[in-house]
Amino acid sequence: MWTKNGANTLAPVLRRIGEVIPTDCVNKRLIIDDKSTDKTRQIAGSFGWQVIPNEGNGISDGANTALQHVETDYFASFEQDLFLSRDWWHKIPLYFSDPKVAIASGIRFDYYPAAVKKIQEYTAEKYKVEDRPGRFFPYVKTLDNTIYRTRAIRRIGGFPKLPMSVGVDHALSQRIHQSAMLWKVDYKIHSIHLRQGLREEFEHNYWYGRHSNELQLTLFRKNAEVRSLMIRVLLSPLRGMDIALRKNTPQAIYIYPLIRLHFLRGVLDSRRVT
Repeated sequence: MWTKNGANTLAPVLRRIGEVIPTDCVNKRLIIDDKSTDKTRQIAGSFGWQVIPNEGNGISDGANTALQHVETDYFASFEQDLFLSRDWWHKIPLYFSDPKVAIASGIRFDYYPAAVKKIQEYTAEKYKVEDRPGRFFPYVKTLDNTIYRTRAIRRIGGFPKLPMSVGVDHALSQRIHQSAMLWKVDYKIHSIHLRQGLREEFEHNYWYGRHSNELQLTLFRKNAEVRSLMIRVLLSPLRGMDIALRKNTPQAIYIYPLIRLHFLRGVLDSRRVT
């Protein structure tokens, strides 16, 4: 697990991991900490996790710092605000009976507000139908409740090194596909993302938008297409209506367009010349 000032959620997260994964199946419990200034390290230590400083900054460096300490054929990664599904350990390891599988994970949804959870469920159901190897979908292929085949990850050079802390999962999905391996997602295993509310969801989408253009340039050598993003914002009330009807969530009519708008605003702000 990589952490940065995660004290608000870390105790219940670590307690749940300890309940879900049998102790005799664990070799090491590692927290890679990114200069936390709260009680993250103390909490980690109280649950028996070894705290190691991040050798760089952000998720890419944190994941690769952890990889140096892996001694087993498989390892798992979790985020500091991910409340693990109780079924996770019974289902996810089974995917590795297929030698082509390099990564396996469940999916996660925000717990609050309920309307955001319903929007994410709608998204996951849509992408489950469209999912193809090498594609990346939000809320689906993530690093927050994930098991890896160690040899496969080391064969591709570890976790992708990106200049920003977004898109590591996207880049890793591409790299796995290019290496003719598989990332399997179990759409029935639902973990909980402990976000604090609607404002935090908007801030997260704005933050992702701020880095979207940089991510596009890094992965695809092209800028984010602002015109297509604007069209998506204009059409988002229709999608919000569809979500509201399918998921019986009237709030989606205005929440989904606001999510798309915050993402677009982040993209536009990243391009402003100051």
